[in-house]
Amino acid sequence: MRVRGTTAVVLTGALVALAGCGSDEDSNSSGEGSGDGGSLETTEVTVGVLPLADYAAVYWADEKGFFEEEGLEVTLQPLQGGPIGIQSAASGDVDFSFANTISTTIAQSTGIPVEVVALSSAIGDGSQLYVVQPDSPVQSIEDLDGVTVGVNTTNNIGDVTFRALADAEGVDVEPDFVEVPFPEMIAGVQAGSIEVGYVPEPFASAATAAGLRTVVDLTDGPASQLPAAGFVAGTSFVEDNPNTTAAFARAIYAAGADISANEDEFRTWLPTIAQVDEDVAASMSLPVFFDEADADELQRVADLLMDQGLIEEYSVEENFFQP
Repeated sequence: MRVRGTTAVVLTGALVALAGCGSDEDSNSSGEGSGDGGSLETTEVTVGVLPLADYAAVYWADEKGFFEEEGLEVTLQPLQGGPIGIQSAASGDVDFSFANTISTTIAQSTGIPVEVVALSSAIGDGSQLYVVQPDSPVQSIEDLDGVTVGVNTTNNIGDVTFRALADAEGVDVEPDFVEVPFPEMIAGVQAGSIEVGYVPEPFASAATAAGLRTVVDLTDGPASQLPAAGFVAGTSFVEDNPNTTAAFARAIYAAGADISANEDEFRTWLPTIAQVDEDVAASMSLPVFFDEADADELQRVADLLMDQGLIEEYSVEENFFQP
């Protein structure tokens, strides 16, 4: 079950080199959590974090005491975006880390030793848009064949969800995808260096405020409430610390449920951990936060990637920790 509440990363060759690496974390300390999984193998854990709404459950869990209730002492370690979250977890530099589900699934399919330990959030309705200038000749998805579309990284949320939507609508188009950082996306559309820009929240709200016109809503169709953000750990860490991993996951899901029950408070709080203007936070489309593990939902991501030939046959059940 999910409750109401996305960043894209791309894999690089540096990740492939980690396929044989594991964690050297000392897990001989013990503690008690609030769950029934037994003593914690280690109580002190480090979590790689990214200050975005998609991963806000980890900050909420820390501030609201959900980690403490599980007997965990958590250090939040800010990391850059891109593949660094998966890389850091696979190498054991951190015990847990943020990672988007598409990049994680691709990493796992190539043998990178990481496991999804908790889902954080899914794509909120209306939160992932393609935008153009008001006078652009592009009026609908049918007009995007050969058109330059800026996405932050290729083979990730911005283009994978588009191809899924086009296929579902029976539209045979292939845009010319180019990589543009999110902070430059709106300016790129306005300047004409790209015809179309991919903007997830909070950039979607900023694009609308800037007068840009929505031409495609990627949350229509197959990508509706698609799991987008989660937390991963190195496979060896999970194997050596199953009770600690379960405690971490329970805290993330408890935070997700609590956010749902306190949405107004969450909107007021969000600017304290993410670079979101207060006015935007008050009205933006929020992610959909998870309150429990859901392998069937995560399999939707793998199915899209298999359909598009980005990964081979893949089973989420074999790569998803469920407390």
